[in-house]
Amino acid sequence: MQMKSERTFWLSAAVAYMVAWGWSFLFANAYFWDDWASFYGKTANEAFELGYYDEKHFLNPVVNSFFLNFGIWAFRLAIFLLMFGAGVFAYKIILRSNLFSATQCRLFALVFLLLPVNHARFSIQTFEYSFAYFFFFFGWYLVLLRKPVWRIFALLSFLIAIGTPSLLTFMILPLVNLFYLDKPRGKNQVTKWVLKNLDIFVLVFVFALFFRTSQGDVEKYGASSYGLVYSISLGFGFAVFVFFDLRRRKANAQPMRSQILIYSSIALVWLGTVPYWIVGYDPARGLPDVFQLHAGARIQAGEFFTLSMSILKLVGGIVGGLAILFVIKKKSRHSGLIIPNIFFVLYLLNNYFVGPLEWDSRLQLLWPLGLALLAVALIDFVPIGMRQKNANLLVVVFTAATALISAEYYVDSLKQEAIIEQVRQNVQGLDGRTVLVSEFKNKLNARDRTYRVGEWSGIVNKALVGDDNVVKTFIALKDDQSCPVSYAGVALYPRVKSSFVEALVSRKVDIELGRIDLPVVAAGPVIRACPER
Repeated sequence: MQMKSERTFWLSAAVAYMVAWGWSFLFANAYFWDDWASFYGKTANEAFELGYYDEKHFLNPVVNSFFLNFGIWAFRLAIFLLMFGAGVFAYKIILRSNLFSATQCRLFALVFLLLPVNHARFSIQTFEYSFAYFFFFFGWYLVLLRKPVWRIFALLSFLIAIGTPSLLTFMILPLVNLFYLDKPRGKNQVTKWVLKNLDIFVLVFVFALFFRTSQGDVEKYGASSYGLVYSISLGFGFAVFVFFDLRRRKANAQPMRSQILIYSSIALVWLGTVPYWIVGYDPARGLPDVFQLHAGARIQAGEFFTLSMSILKLVGGIVGGLAILFVIKKKSRHSGLIIPNIFFVLYLLNNYFVGPLEWDSRLQLLWPLGLALLAVALIDFVPIGMRQKNANLLVVVFTAATALISAEYYVDSLKQEAIIEQVRQNVQGLDGRTVLVSEFKNKLNARDRTYRVGEWSGIVNKALVGDDNVVKTFIALKDDQSCPVSYAGVALYPRVKSSFVEALVSRKVDIELGRIDLPVVAAGPVIRACPER
């Protein structure tokens, strides 16, 4: 990160960012997940289908319609630019804090941009996340400029940002930043400071009230008692640990800056997870099995022994890990180099091989801020002579990891194209018959995800009729499901014959498509088309 000029740094950052995320331009018009249902075959005038309902961003009808006038590729270009722009403003914000050197701020910016999280951005359906994400950091930066005209634009930016309600929780950060810069002392100064920034408080409160009362029957953003207890308990437990540890270090006259930075970073990750815990999601489910308690379900089922064993495994795993770190710290003269990199490796292994997968990566929307600060804090423990090389290696590894995930989506798009072409060639004259799709393995599906019914429906319809909602498509039936009603049907069995590397090099996926005409059972209007069981 030691570069001659700011311009050189950002040029290097843009190149790394292009390597990591630029794959999206190779599949600019591809659809993933709910894109098939929400965007495929839709026009810019179909406002309801483009997100005009309660739980989506209030600007979706306008923004989505605007970009659809150009095509799906316009969304991907906007996502690419908006997420990079968020990194630029996050860098400017942390630089103005005067808490870090220019080198540390640059490492922060690179980690922020290149972390292998938020890969759900490849879905057009989640465009509103990138849209709101950019305006949050843009508004935060504008409010730090202390100019009345920029203050107005900052408030407008915050309004756009909190259209994604998860960002409501993070609105505390610009206020904390302003409080730190102003340093009000005494009751009178604090009162004046609150009144001075009352517009931000009012904006958040009014929008939260409006959004909550406009939900109608939608419960997606309703707080659950389990989520509240879970998030508050974890935060309280962590706060108690931090309090006693920092108190001990102060009593022993030990330096605390790095520890404070680490704990603050972890607190930011916790804060970014709170909105999802509160509404009932559990982002921790993507962690390795040893961390899984499933406490609520096990208590309800009376599986107290199983729950006890899970708690013992969790506690044992944490204690065992801390014991290993303690031994390394005491016995190895390279502990300052080993321990920080252990955390980097564990994070990458969990993110790539365990999770969160599929849509769960959108739950990491607010993580990069804390994780980037954590990377800066951990690098501080590395011996000075190795610090720069370690930071450079970290940036290279993050770039490669993110590029590999991006490449998976590229290969996934090639697979979809191959299936569409095979269906177009080998399946003719369906005349509205039911299509039953069965794929034995999720080979070459990005992040090993499972194609949904809506995705198969979009793929089949694009291949046969070029429009949506014409041919009814089902995923292979299980024994406990009833057969779809239809006059006739066909079962498709796509089999991928290419490897990931072969597909990446040749830019083509070899698909073998099996077809079975389904036997028709019964007669009359309730004829069923199903394989014999």
